[in-house]
Amino acid sequence: MIILGCSGWPWDWDDCFKEGLKTALEWAFGKFFDFIFEAIANVVIHAVEAVMKAVGLLWVYIPTPSIEGNTPALWIQTHTQFIMVFIASLAVIVGAVQMAISHRGEPARDILKSLITLVVVTGAATAFAGTLISAADGFSTWIINAALKKDDHNYAKNLLDVMDEPFGWLLVIFVGILMVITAIIQLALMIVRYGMLVLLVGMLPLTAAATNTEMGMMWFKRALAWLASFIIYKPVAAIIYATAFSLMGSEGASHILKVIMGVTLMIVAVVALPAILRFVSPRTS
Repeated sequence: MIILGCSGWPWDWDDCFKEGLKTALEWAFGKFFDFIFEAIANVVIHAVEAVMKAVGLLWVYIPTPSIEGNTPALWIQTHTQFIMVFIASLAVIVGAVQMAISHRGEPARDILKSLITLVVVTGAATAFAGTLISAADGFSTWIINAALKKDDHNYAKNLLDVMDEPFGWLLVIFVGILMVITAIIQLALMIVRYGMLVLLVGMLPLTAAATNTEMGMMWFKRALAWLASFIIYKPVAAIIYATAFSLMGSEGASHILKVIMGVTLMIVAVVALPAILRFVSPRTS
């Protein structure tokens, strides 16, 4: 309510009227801008809810393309088989030369181990990797669904609670846009993951062709490390997202703090892949 409070001599009413008009305009414009920003915040919340339902968790529910059977991974293995045979033959020759020079049996043992590794990888690595990928996808879907059950699969509604906080509408707009951008980047990273899994499984027999040499063993270990990293990236990101949803729907902390922590964890999920690569293979950069 606006109180002009003009009491005094008539010749003072001019200044009183100006002061009252100024107060009234400030109040009206303040209410007007509050209404506008609250409307924008509500639009952002609904947009976040729609976009997050469409693409926010799409990366969880889209299954990884099969790498078993007649797939691009096996196509790569078939069309690089002659290179694999050439590298394996060259590695055997190198081992034989080393054995002739050193007059010791270690190179022969390394050759045998290398050939056994090549046979195992060629015959069973694709099926084993496919099983691990299916298990990783299943776990990711399960843990996300378990976290979303707390809020009935409506995690964007947590932003509504922030509206009552000071400058809540400003935080809602910023956090909502950030959540949408993060979700789109996460989806793009999962698409990259799918392609890299096909490529790495397809190239794995090629990397196992010369494990009796130092360079060949390093190449093979690096390929295994990258394959493991891309397999576990999806469940790791799912665990981070599930933790974010649990934090945003938890009791005790302030609404602003819970939303900030949740969105921060979503950003952590985006940048988790380089950390996983470094953790699994310390030399990876």
